[in-house]
Amino acid sequence: MMDSLRNFLSGKRVIVVTALLAIPFVFLGSQSFGTAFTSYGTVNSEPVSQMDVNLATNQVSQRLKSIYGDDFSLEDLDEEVSTELIKNEIINQKTLLSHARKLGLMVSEKTAKREVINIDTFQGENGFDQMLFESTIRANGWTPEEYIDLVRETMSLDKLVSAMGVTAFPIDSDLKDLASLLETSRDIDFIKVDKNLMVNQQEASLEEGQQFYDNNPFLFLSKEQRDFSYLVLTYDAYKEQVEVPEDYVEEAYSDYLNNLEGQLQNRISHLMIEKSNYESSSLAYEKINSIYQSIQSKNVSFEEAVSQSSEDLASKDAGGDLGLSSGDAFPEEFENAILSMQLNSISRIIELEDSLHILKLTEIIKPQIRTKSEMSEELLTELVDAEALALMQDDFLELESLVLEGATLNELADSIDGAVQVTGLKDIDGIELNGFADVTSSELFDSSILPNKIEIFEGDESYAFVMMTQALQPTVQPFADVADLAIQEVRNEKANMVINDFVKDAEGVIDGQNVLPDLSAFSQESYKGVKRFSSLLPSEIINSTFESPMGTLISNEVFNGDRYWAKSSNESVPSVEELSESLEQYQGFYNESLTQQFSGFIDRAFKEGQKVRLKNLASN
Repeated sequence: MMDSLRNFLSGKRVIVVTALLAIPFVFLGSQSFGTAFTSYGTVNSEPVSQMDVNLATNQVSQRLKSIYGDDFSLEDLDEEVSTELIKNEIINQKTLLSHARKLGLMVSEKTAKREVINIDTFQGENGFDQMLFESTIRANGWTPEEYIDLVRETMSLDKLVSAMGVTAFPIDSDLKDLASLLETSRDIDFIKVDKNLMVNQQEASLEEGQQFYDNNPFLFLSKEQRDFSYLVLTYDAYKEQVEVPEDYVEEAYSDYLNNLEGQLQNRISHLMIEKSNYESSSLAYEKINSIYQSIQSKNVSFEEAVSQSSEDLASKDAGGDLGLSSGDAFPEEFENAILSMQLNSISRIIELEDSLHILKLTEIIKPQIRTKSEMSEELLTELVDAEALALMQDDFLELESLVLEGATLNELADSIDGAVQVTGLKDIDGIELNGFADVTSSELFDSSILPNKIEIFEGDESYAFVMMTQALQPTVQPFADVADLAIQEVRNEKANMVINDFVKDAEGVIDGQNVLPDLSAFSQESYKGVKRFSSLLPSEIINSTFESPMGTLISNEVFNGDRYWAKSSNESVPSVEELSESLEQYQGFYNESLTQQFSGFIDRAFKEGQKVRLKNLASN
């Protein structure tokens, strides 16, 4: 056993999301053809493979089944909808994974292997059974390397989640603390100043506007304007150029048939004798040879022999079944023997380093062969896609080389019979590149963009070669163009002066010692029994009030500019009995809150600026 573990842990790189280790194995295989894309693109430079697509498909399917019942199928949905769900699942997982890498939270390969060693599915009589592991994994559509990488990714994502302090399983004390926190109430006295109303109540003349304009010219600068020339390569444009000869479809179909030949699957069972259970290898061989002769002479069936004599306890009760192989699931000695076996035939005695085996070929699964007419449209699409991609990549590489050689944008366009487009002078709010939506206005207005220097942008199935030809720096706009804005700024200043003059009187007004100004923008109220999640007041005010000792004056400007002064009193904390009645409702609230926090965290911290390059998902 120890040798098996050492070999496993020190072997070649042998990989998901959190739930994979806990769910049953599901065969996720989806065959592709030799002419199809071998990759589905990238998300933040993380490659997306067929396995990723299959896994995401399964996860989406299981999630929807939990909502709509076991009879639900993704095929019940519109293809566009199901594809979008799968795409989002891939993006979420790959986005998290890329940031786990950036944060240095990826676990090691050896750590992932140690996790695999402890999975119940792979345990034999003496602990971890590598042969059982490999046969099980391959029977379910993975290679051992893929599965271990998947486990590694899963553990890394768990580590990322833990690092953010997110858990879906709150303990009782957490729930009680949460319930107590949210059920505690305070009485709040407050003053509110409606900022917009206050501003609009102020008088301001044209002359005052002119004076403000003269004193603050920097507030009235125009936006920088830039003019760009650009050349765009789009995947769709290249697809329109592709013509596929009929013999190419014939060749693609031939590749499809040849590929199917390698998809033949064989199921085997085995009878095993462990050498270490005998005083010598020769005695072990005598044992299995005796069994072999009994089977050959039909004194006992293979299944009976397995039940009586096999020393592989993990497979013994299943008739020695080791699962399916496409030619690489089992040790080389097994695979070589299978090649010469007929259905239900028995192999010769096979010797491995630590064990002896007799095999039986119990099932042959031949792939379903589709006709050329059934495949022609699909193959044609794949050929067009592949050729268009190749043509675009060839042109891109050629243009990239020309840029390095100092070629002009017009020379680039001439080399591929393309057309240079121009934006005209635009500010950051109006700039866009026709036919290329994968560059932001902020990127085009970045300080690193230099005049007459070609920049290369990579998009989703497109490229853009962009050169800034002109830049107009901000200038002070004429007063006539901004007079209304200047007058409004004067009103705003006057409103701020009124509010600032009131600051010294605010606490006295709340305490009843001073009088509220006779202005409609000012209001004073009191609320009783306000809880933390109340919508009676802006969240900024409630949070500040509860975070401060009772009786403390707090002053905040909220998101819309309104100003508040507030004091709290008469705090009411729920009893243990009152809390016990509300714990169940807070369980769901707690979990939902965590989910929203986590999703929001991903959206804010991870997805901003992400680079998604996914293609061909709909045809999966």
